[in-house]
Amino acid sequence: MRQKQFQQDINQDIILDGSFDIAAQEQDMGRPSLAARLRAHLFASRLDREVDAGAVVVPGTPLAAHVARITAMRHRHTLACGLRRAVDAAGSTRRGVGAPFPIHSDRVQGCRSEIDHITLLLQSPRPVHPRGIARLRMLLTDGTGPLYDGGSGSLAAALRAVVAAL
Repeated sequence: MRQKQFQQDINQDIILDGSFDIAAQEQDMGRPSLAARLRAHLFASRLDREVDAGAVVVPGTPLAAHVARITAMRHRHTLACGLRRAVDAAGSTRRGVGAPFPIHSDRVQGCRSEIDHITLLLQSPRPVHPRGIARLRMLLTDGTGPLYDGGSGSLAAALRAVVAAL
């Protein structure tokens, strides 16, 4: 029952009528309820995919809470630190089990300029589009993606997509 109710709530979040611009900073999203904020935390990966797909944000919903959280300077700073850790780990001599996480060092080293550019955008006081943040979060958390050893795809292309969306 609760899952069905949550699905209905999520479906209500995705209204494709253009009534709310996801990138507009001047629009007031209001303060989502505690339940909406909790759902936003519990289903963050799913909501990232929805933001990336272009879902329209309705104030007071879990999607609105998620967008507000991921575009806040505090979260942007955390993401920038995550990128810096990936660069530091790529330059580290520790490999294998003792490594902080199994990143694909060659790809990361080859994309340092893109990573630096994204880091600067994240730490800038200028507003960023939630779609770019969602794409970056998905890149950082996808262990089968191009950032990590054994992952597939082009890290440079993924990072360029993040920059384009920011």
